[in-house]
Amino acid sequence: MERQLSALSDAGFSGAIYQDTMTRADMRGRRAGVLKERAELLRPTARKARETIIVATIRALALNSGPDLLGTLKAAAKRGATVRALAEGLEIPPNAGIDELSGASTAWDKARRNDQTADARTKGSAAAASKAAERRTKAVTIARPLWGLPSDEMPNAEIERRAGLSITTLYRALGRRTAAQKAAKRRGEEKR
Repeated sequence: MERQLSALSDAGFSGAIYQDTMTRADMRGRRAGVLKERAELLRPTARKARETIIVATIRALALNSGPDLLGTLKAAAKRGATVRALAEGLEIPPNAGIDELSGASTAWDKARRNDQTADARTKGSAAAASKAAERRTKAVTIARPLWGLPSDEMPNAEIERRAGLSITTLYRALGRRTAAQKAAKRRGEEKR
């Protein structure tokens, strides 16, 4: 809901906003009767003025891409309203032909599939980033004591191999190697 309201605001829309809230059971049962605000938006009118119904996504317009979407577009057409779906860049005029209706149905189905996997994609990306950070931390822990050793004794390629990180990543994480080598040399001289 927040993304849709934000999309409408970003598009400069400032008119009346109709929004319905459905329970999980309503969505599963595809109970279009609970969409009171949508019914109000699409109610028949005797006005002849053209209007535009703007939705953030075609997905927000209907419960399914078949009868409900077509019924909604038909009701909008009876009002003389053009439906504009911002996310998909669709504009469905009141006199829409089969190509426009087919495009709307295809876009609705694509948006549905994206919605179904959005949470999983977000969680998967977060999990992958967390694992990568964990691996990087372990690798830096392996490389840190080797970083201060003289280069002829411990070449960059060997540190890279042992840690499993590129030398560029190690430089980003540990800083310049010459500085670490000088600090290690000073510590060694202090211990004598």
